[in-house]
Amino acid sequence: MKVIGFVVVCVLALHQLTFGQNAPVRPEDGSRSVAEVLTKLDRELDDAYERGDVDTFQRLLAEDMINISSTGSISRKANLLEDVARQKLAKKISIAAADIQVYLFGETAIITSIKTAKMVYTNTSTTQKYLEANTYVRKDGRWQLISQQDYEPPYTAKDVNLSIKIDEAQIGGNKKAAIVLIEFADYQCEHCRQFAAETMKQIERDYITNGRIGYVFYDLPMENSHPYAIKAAVAVQCAGKQGRLWEMNHKLLSDPMALTPNDLMSHAASLMLDMNRFRRCVEDVSTEASVRQKMREAFQMDIKGTPIFLVGIRKTSGTIKALRMIEGGYPYEVFKATLEALIATRD
Repeated sequence: MKVIGFVVVCVLALHQLTFGQNAPVRPEDGSRSVAEVLTKLDRELDDAYERGDVDTFQRLLAEDMINISSTGSISRKANLLEDVARQKLAKKISIAAADIQVYLFGETAIITSIKTAKMVYTNTSTTQKYLEANTYVRKDGRWQLISQQDYEPPYTAKDVNLSIKIDEAQIGGNKKAAIVLIEFADYQCEHCRQFAAETMKQIERDYITNGRIGYVFYDLPMENSHPYAIKAAVAVQCAGKQGRLWEMNHKLLSDPMALTPNDLMSHAASLMLDMNRFRRCVEDVSTEASVRQKMREAFQMDIKGTPIFLVGIRKTSGTIKALRMIEGGYPYEVFKATLEALIATRD
């Protein structure tokens, strides 16, 4: 079980874990050993995650439980319970565990395993493989999960050869930059929002604000699981027609999430937009039609999840030749390595 953080295939390069001199505990023939109990408990959590069973997680997680992601970010029990609840609505998930090892330290135990999570969407499915280390403690004779850590492999952007049309007026940063980063995202996508709050701030500081690259936010609402995403994208486009695209973009990606129709109007008013003009734009069917056209173009490029990024070079006005694809909200170092490699070719 883990908080699923990517929307595409990831392949694990196994990290070596060392837990002192304690050897893995093996079940004894015909006995219900501690290792068997813990392995069953770990499987019970995976099963509960698949079906969105919050009650099981509430029972088996310690109150002070923490989750440490592969990027080092820390979340707590309440965050994990919220994520489990969303599985009922978002997608079908199946999790399989292999190479299970149990290490005992008195009233503490660590279980490591290689897990494969398959996520089934409306029109596609993706698979993620990762190493998970779960730490359990026994209190009052009952085992509870106290911490969980996931390990992901070093990631390298993959090569692509795509030609993509962009609106020059909607380029952030240097509108004439030779290198352009294009993000396919959804305003209701939790991982897009997390990326905006963390990694994107570093990219803005080192590459966009100083004009080293151009940046395009490409609307790709996942409307099957995100009912507010389409109208949010429309609202940003309408704000853009009054010169406030990036201000609205930042508001909609900020926390707490506020994307209802009333929220969108409040955001527009706070930006001092012409509200009559904004309402007409939001209600104009052609505005939503233009967003849906962009969605179709993304699907034709086989981009069906968020966040996904293309990095490319400017060929002509309004046309970018994408040469690298980053499939997920990876840490800053992945973007830095990818951007620097292409920037070097243009210097």
